[in-house]
Formats: sequence, structure tokens, C-alpha cells
Amino acid sequence: MFNLDPFSRGVAISEILLLLAFAALVGYLLARLLTNGRIHNVRAQIAEQEAALAECQRNRSATAWAHSPLLTPKPVGEKGVTGEDATLRKIAFRASELNFNRIGYATLDEADDLKEIVGVGPFFERQLNTLGIYSFRQLANFTAEDVEKLSDIIEFFPDRIEREDWVGQSKKLYMTKYGRPVQ
Repeated sequence: MFNLDPFSRGVAISEILLLLAFAALVGYLLARLLTNGRIHNVRAQIAEQEAALAECQRNRSATAWAHSPLLTPKPVGEKGVTGEDATLRKIAFRASELNFNRIGYATLDEADDLKEIVGVGPFFERQLNTLGIYSFRQLANFTAEDVEKLSDIIEFFPDRIEREDWVGQSKKLYMTKYGRPVQ
């Protein structure tokens, strides 16, 4: 049809180049398929882990009030639950709104006496514990956004946490107690 001599040097070289280009294209497409498959699997695993983490955080915040030994449950009277219990339960359900990945997690075993912070009394300490905030380290890691969110959750005077410098006090108390700055 094209009247090409398959035994000529020019035709042979062009055929080899065409075959190499075709092999490179096939290799590229196979590599893309394999890579996309792996990427899809990794994304699916990440989505599963994020879902499990979100479920864990929901369960933790929904039941935080029940697992905190610092909370002293009041007997249910004729009129129902006390105002303090109702407040703590309401706060517990909003614990997932705080960014614990950044501020850090703590347990009751790691708890500091948050009442050492000027402005934090026994009830505010119970509120913080209900949210999962037990340590100076956690409060020291707060940003202005966290302070605003905390004020909103505990329905606290908006500027009191900043005015009394809970974050700064927490950093100093942590340094005093542990002999090193907060990381």
C-alpha cells in the first residue's frame, strides 16, 4: 500500500521507534491505573479512619459527663435533674466542637488542679473536665479561636478568659509544675 521496503534501514528504525512509543504509552497507562488504584485504596482507608475517629469523638463527648469522677451526680428529685447537672450535660454534648488534635488530649490521670488558675473555681473546673480539658498543657495550647469557642460552649463572659489570661497562667503553671515549657 505505501510501497515501503521492510528491510530498509529507515523503515526499520521508524518501526522500532513506533513500537517503543507504543510500549511507553502502554507502560504509562498501566502505571496510572495501578497508581490510581492505590490512591483510591489509601483514600478509602483514610475515610474509614476519619469516620471511626469522628464516631469515637461523638461517643466521647456524648458520654464525657458520665465518666468524669470529678462530677458528683445529684439525686434526681421531684423536679428532675439539678441545674448544674443539666449544664454539664449540655456542655458535654458540645465537646467535639473543640480541636483536641491541636490542643491535645488528657485523661483524669493526667489532671492538673485547674483551680490554681485565677478565675477558675470548682464549677468551672468541672465544666472544663466535662469537655475533656484536664491539664494546664491543654489550656496553654489554646488560640484566640479556641478561647472564643470555649466561652461560647460554657456560656461564659466573652472576655473573661482573655482578661484573666488563662492561657498565659496555664503556661506559667505548667512551667512551674513540670520544669519545661509547653510543647
